[in-house]
Amino acid sequence: MDLEKKSAISLSSVALPVLAISAAAVIFYYAAPILIPMTIAIATAYTLTPVVVFLKKLKVPHFLAVSTVMLLLLGIGVFIAVLLISEIAQLARDLPKYQKTVMHFLTNFQAQLSLYLQQFPGLFPDITDIKIEPSHFSGLGKIIFKGVGSVTSLAFSGFLLFFLTYFMLSDYELFVEKLRALFGKGKKQTTSAIINQIDKQLRGFITVKLGVTIGLSVVFTAGLLIMGVRYAYIWGPLAGVLNLIPYVGAIIGAIPPVIIAGVTKGSLSSMIWVVLFFTVVQLLESNLITPKLTSDSVDLNPLAVLVASIIWGYLWGGVGVLLAVPITATIKVICDNIEALEPIGVLLGGRRN
Repeated sequence: MDLEKKSAISLSSVALPVLAISAAAVIFYYAAPILIPMTIAIATAYTLTPVVVFLKKLKVPHFLAVSTVMLLLLGIGVFIAVLLISEIAQLARDLPKYQKTVMHFLTNFQAQLSLYLQQFPGLFPDITDIKIEPSHFSGLGKIIFKGVGSVTSLAFSGFLLFFLTYFMLSDYELFVEKLRALFGKGKKQTTSAIINQIDKQLRGFITVKLGVTIGLSVVFTAGLLIMGVRYAYIWGPLAGVLNLIPYVGAIIGAIPPVIIAGVTKGSLSSMIWVVLFFTVVQLLESNLITPKLTSDSVDLNPLAVLVASIIWGYLWGGVGVLLAVPITATIKVICDNIEALEPIGVLLGGRRN
């Protein structure tokens, strides 16, 4: 009897977390159109709250402090958007000029690869039968122009997100107080402890990541401009943002400027210099700067970060990948304080568990 009872308890402790994960995944997937903008707005408001608090310490009224911060954010966003659209449009116009260079490079590469593969007869097909035609690349310009042409829709979504963030930031303190009282007055102290733990883990992490992203964007852009790589105002910020993706983001962000350097300059040395530049900057950032600043503020193990990035990427796409770490850290703190979900917190936790 005791053995049966222990087995039932063990099964229950496993079943509840599995059911909770399954139900949450279904909700996050099907409610994505609603949850994604709300999550972005909450994350933005959470990040901007210290600025509002700072202005209020300077005796600036709450309404004016929130409005000032949001107008500054809007101005920065519009400036970046205009700059990027201009660069993307220029890239689309210049694509035909680079077509011959790309064709020559691909043809030579195909010939060299074919000679190498001939050393292993019967293992690989003859790739010289594959014809590379200019028409294969004719749609690139249309794709880029299509992205520029949809800027109206993007701007509309951006303004909706702007006002959603504004109202969340304006009522941030009231929103937090309602969260504390969400499960009743008897649980208010426990809920406050959970919120404080989430804030403690995320505040420093988000601040550091935001600063590092801006810093990397500036460094990458400046470095590419110095090396004469075209469209640096696109590749620099893109590489900075992609660096938020754990493990692979740094590699993905370096690929476009390396290719552009080779195509526009027509030399292997220019590509090597870009690779070296990105490698040095990424090594300094990942091994010295970020670890020293974060000081393990987010208690997640590396495997949990990788798996979470894959799962959130499937559920919410690129936005999910970028927000995977803060969302998962929040979920871990909640699981640590709910007895039935503690196994999930243990799986997600780092060495301190």
